[in-house]
Amino acid sequence: MMVGFEFFSFRGADKVLVGKGLLEEVKSILQSVLELDHAEIQECFRSKGWASEWKIARETTWRWDAYKDKVAVSIEFSLIDAVHRDFLRAILAQKRNDLDVLVYVTSALEEPRFRNVKRDIGIFSEILTFPILLIGLT
Repeated sequence: MMVGFEFFSFRGADKVLVGKGLLEEVKSILQSVLELDHAEIQECFRSKGWASEWKIARETTWRWDAYKDKVAVSIEFSLIDAVHRDFLRAILAQKRNDLDVLVYVTSALEEPRFRNVKRDIGIFSEILTFPILLIGLT
């Protein structure tokens, strides 16, 4: 059974991804996912030519789950606080000119729920100056 998904585009993330020729690729990858499993989703991105475990900063062990053409993918199914950590890492990556858009994949059903992440994007909108494509999987 394939998973379903919903999207929220912040600061024109969908348009940036279209411009890079990656929006349909991201959708296609997610349509091939069979269950809400971090490793499976990451492998689906890797099989389409995305780098896995892309290092965010040389001086740390921080990594994006997938990365291609300054598009970072973060897959988070555990904690809402991890979302805030990822926002901070994305701010750093953007400041270092390593990020054009963040694709954030989460669950629409369990924490950190799609609706809660969408709410937090709104709360932090003053400092989140880069595009985010939020994807909730069901």
